[in-house]
Amino acid sequence: MLSILIRPILTVLILFIPLYPKFPLQAIPGTYVAIRLDDIVISLCLFVWFLYQIKKGFPFLKEKISLLFLLYFLAISLSTIHALFIFQTEPPHLLLLHLFRRFEYMSVFFITLSAIKNRSNFTFVYLSFLLTTTLVCLYGYGQKYLNFPIISTMNSEFAKGQLLQMADWSRISSTFAGHYDLATYLSVSLVIILAVSIRLKNKFFKFLGLICFLLAFHNLVLTASRVSVFAFWGAVTITLLLIKKYFWVIPVSLLVLLSLFTSKELNQRLIATLYTAFPTKTPTAAPTLPAPTLAPVAVPVVKTPVKKIAPLPTPLPTVTRHQIEEEIPVDADSGVARSGEIRFNAEWPRAITAYKKNPLFGTGLGSITLATDNDYLRLLGESGLLGFITLTSILLFFFIHTFFPKKSKNNKSQQLNFIFFGALLSFLANAVFIDVFEASKTAYMFWIMMALYYQNIKHD
Repeated sequence: MLSILIRPILTVLILFIPLYPKFPLQAIPGTYVAIRLDDIVISLCLFVWFLYQIKKGFPFLKEKISLLFLLYFLAISLSTIHALFIFQTEPPHLLLLHLFRRFEYMSVFFITLSAIKNRSNFTFVYLSFLLTTTLVCLYGYGQKYLNFPIISTMNSEFAKGQLLQMADWSRISSTFAGHYDLATYLSVSLVIILAVSIRLKNKFFKFLGLICFLLAFHNLVLTASRVSVFAFWGAVTITLLLIKKYFWVIPVSLLVLLSLFTSKELNQRLIATLYTAFPTKTPTAAPTLPAPTLAPVAVPVVKTPVKKIAPLPTPLPTVTRHQIEEEIPVDADSGVARSGEIRFNAEWPRAITAYKKNPLFGTGLGSITLATDNDYLRLLGESGLLGFITLTSILLFFFIHTFFPKKSKNNKSQQLNFIFFGALLSFLANAVFIDVFEASKTAYMFWIMMALYYQNIKHD
């Protein structure tokens, strides 16, 4: 009975996690991270999975990769204990909250392993994923053109669950908590959708896949996320070369270049980035001093009559369903400069300082605020070398088994490994400037993808 439930549970997770907005259920003191419905859904799924594991004798422990996960869990647990009793960097409930959330995010990897036994089960997962991505894109269009509400966690006020309305200069976030999270999800999804679609022989599913690809790519452009666009472009180019679909590199590259020139928001931010990275040095002309006045000159004062206007009555305050996300637009130059200054002068140095305080264990998960905008520095600062090495060992496992397999693989299996590897590259490229491992929606979907990747490696 329990084994029958695992696969529908996975389908629910693939659909529910990206599509359900981040409405808070219970606030947590000291942070604007809240308990949400997805936490309850994941907990229920884990309970069913745990009962299944008890009945089967904990088969997940027999998996080769499980030891690497257990080592990472041990590393971040030691980091948390060290932060609790020695550094005391955060209140205990916040340190434990971030620890449990890491367990929660990665738990879907093992749920997926139990649901997907071999590659024959990949079809329903792919179709569920295709449907989810399409619905995410349609809601994104609704935000852009039909005033669909936004649920954001970009700051403490928005995270209270306010229904926001998109301003003309805002960037879409669809059902995600911010445009960067959506962009990361799309940049990874696009690699999989395109590579799978062009390999399919069924013309109907090929057509559906390519339509979904175009919708997702346009939504990615609407996010105006430079990092995610280039992460997708680089990852999909490598993927197409690996699966020997060389011709497709040209149209995909042309599509990306066209979007860079035709999207006003993306174009402005890209140019602003180039100006920020390579400022133009122009010689400054000497200031021109005014010529001295030989004698004071009398200036006649003209009094202009002012018409008195009766004051307008003060309108009563009103409460509307929608709130404007941003009160005033920020020009691209200022926005890009401010983003760079926050990363380079505040967030990244803070993570490096935390690492230097305790190179082995770090200062505890969540101890260097909710954002670092570089997951590698965050990993070092929060969990030290132990956390960094154990997590990267999980990722290296996939690289080694993709390019240095112990036995020869059939062409179909190897190409699917290359597709998953390309999606992994896109995710890791986003992690250079975005905290993708900590954003719940992107983290959940990433570990589901990695479980499928592992099963494809395992069943060669």
